[in-house]
Amino acid sequence: MVSIKKLGIGGGCMFFFGIVTWCGFPSLIRSQIKKAIMLKPGSEIRDMWSNFPLPLDFKIYLFNVTNPDEVVQGQKPKLQEVGPFFYDEYKVKIDLIDREDEDSVEYSIKATWFFNPKKSHGLTGNEDMVVPHLMILSMALMTLKEKPAAMPIIGKAVDSIFHKPDSIFVKAKAKDILFDGLPVDCTVSDFAGSAACNVLKTEAKDLVPDGENRYKFSLFGGKNGSVLPQRMKVLRGIKNYKDVGRVLEWDGKPALDIWPEDHCNQYNGTDSTIFPPLFGPDDDIVSFGYEICRSVSAHYRYHSRIKGLNTLHYTADLGDMSKNPEEKCFCPTPDTCLTRNLYDLSKCIGAPIIGSLPHFYDSEPNWLDLVDGLHPTQEDHEMDMDFEPMTATPIRAHKRLQFNMFVQPIPKFKLMKNFPEALLPLFWVEEGILLDDEFVNKVKVVFKATAVVNFLKYVMVFGGIGMCIAAGGLYYKNRKENSGKLDITKVTPKSGNTEKSWNTMNISTIQAATVPANLDKN
Repeated sequence: MVSIKKLGIGGGCMFFFGIVTWCGFPSLIRSQIKKAIMLKPGSEIRDMWSNFPLPLDFKIYLFNVTNPDEVVQGQKPKLQEVGPFFYDEYKVKIDLIDREDEDSVEYSIKATWFFNPKKSHGLTGNEDMVVPHLMILSMALMTLKEKPAAMPIIGKAVDSIFHKPDSIFVKAKAKDILFDGLPVDCTVSDFAGSAACNVLKTEAKDLVPDGENRYKFSLFGGKNGSVLPQRMKVLRGIKNYKDVGRVLEWDGKPALDIWPEDHCNQYNGTDSTIFPPLFGPDDDIVSFGYEICRSVSAHYRYHSRIKGLNTLHYTADLGDMSKNPEEKCFCPTPDTCLTRNLYDLSKCIGAPIIGSLPHFYDSEPNWLDLVDGLHPTQEDHEMDMDFEPMTATPIRAHKRLQFNMFVQPIPKFKLMKNFPEALLPLFWVEEGILLDDEFVNKVKVVFKATAVVNFLKYVMVFGGIGMCIAAGGLYYKNRKENSGKLDITKVTPKSGNTEKSWNTMNISTIQAATVPANLDKN
């Protein structure tokens, strides 16, 4: 009986703890994840968020113009994609300032690129490229848009600063176009050249000094290793884990001021480097891209599996301001809206750049008809990402953007007098990541622990039930045996002086036994 009782108590306790584990462990895991995602000073996630130890994959693809002379005469541009020029990109957050009252942290951003020849597929940066001179083209297009009457002055300024170029196209090394820079001579003294240089010195963000009144212009050289002057402020998620990373301010402002409607100026979502955990397919992934002065939403597409983890696959695009009323405020003018997946960046970066997905992927087909050499594919040109939803870890991501310019004939600018009308692709970039096994294994720890607990909870619940059933069965069996068996070891009846001894009688069925009369009398 003591063993049966112990077995029953043990089974009950095991069952109880199994149920507690079954019901309580998921809540415990969620609670721990919420705590782990908080951007507390000194925490592991804070250190990784501010100074991620792995480089991002930064790939640049240039479009080489193979028929520049024909384009100048009005023919369709023929393009040859050259790339990727692969760079290891390190993005760090520096000069962090915490504000406990609003649960926020403010920081500056520093980006540094290092060329990676091993991943550049044989490209070295010394390849000769024929591309439009982006500074000359920008000067011409911005003047045409804002002050068309000043086109003759711009023509003279270009002749002065760039030493009378005979074409809008320039032949240069890829590394000079990307980082090392093309020369800009502002030692000129003529009126047109001096005036243009004064504007360039104050507004051109990518000029790098190269001597007195001499500069270098490149796509990324001015940004490489430098700290952005604007600062970002985000919530830390200590008071509410759902707010972690949510943007509060950019450049000291609670909202942008470049778009005509408030909802387009709002900072929706996070800073794109951290996301709230515990989401599902019904939740969009929203982030604010300071590089393009707007927020972008990524939408769930399907379940995926990356490096042994169950993930959710999301895709994003640039929207359609021509059809979506919520995006009308991104139109260049109220009467001129760009079509699907085209986005005017001129108000954001101060240059006449039109953003798109690479190779005009998922844009109207008419843009592809204006140039030769583009071949859009979903796998290579879509913006996509795979998230582990419990921890909100981006296991794999590709942020892709192509930079283009609208070109057209400009009669008063000799270098583009007979130009064709086209949306001319210049280059495109991909910023991506695929977490290595070390970081993936850290995420897997959560699921390994969950798997162990899931196994144990079944063992405890069903083992406890089994032990209780066994204890009950043994108790019932023992009780039945005891209640159905009467052991009489010795009966000594007395009648006068006569004593008679009865042998031990085992009676298994009481109702069927015949009781002696003299025993009945006693």
